[in-house]
Amino acid sequence: MRRQTLELGFAVYFLVVFGFGGLMLLALAVYFTRELIFRSDGAAWSSRSTRSRVMFLTALGLAVLLVAIPLRMLWLTRVAAVPGLYSSSGVWGRATLNVWPDGTFHETWSFRNEYNGKSEGDGAIQGRWRDSGRDWLTRNITLEPFQGLASYDRGHPPRSSQSNVMAYGGRTVIEVDTGSDITFAK
Repeated sequence: MRRQTLELGFAVYFLVVFGFGGLMLLALAVYFTRELIFRSDGAAWSSRSTRSRVMFLTALGLAVLLVAIPLRMLWLTRVAAVPGLYSSSGVWGRATLNVWPDGTFHETWSFRNEYNGKSEGDGAIQGRWRDSGRDWLTRNITLEPFQGLASYDRGHPPRSSQSNVMAYGGRTVIEVDTGSDITFAK
């Protein structure tokens, strides 16, 4: 149930921010183009009506807000923002990921059976992380070696993990297994 709620929350977030926000930004660009370019010979600010001033300032505030959202996401996914203590939990168990600025990390986990809740083993591993570039609003990092947390990874030795660092609602999140929807949140 929590996973469905989380997915629904992300879907609503993206719809509002990128769908509605993109349309509003386009509408605001048209409005400002009309106001600033085509009406440049029009009335001065002091002679405009109160309604016109309120509309202009509201549109300006909304435009600043819509530009600030992706800028904040870029800020929260910069390389210097990656280090920190992250945690993850689900039907598979619990895990923590402590990422340090020197390029190392420490991962601990406690697996449990998804059906009866009994413990299936604990462990810890240390490794190195490195920046692998950026994809617009996400940062790509490589964690090596990394113990996969999905049920199909439990019997396998730790390996390299290509992960995404994302920002949702002001939180920095590391997505380590897209197929199993396993994420670490700060």
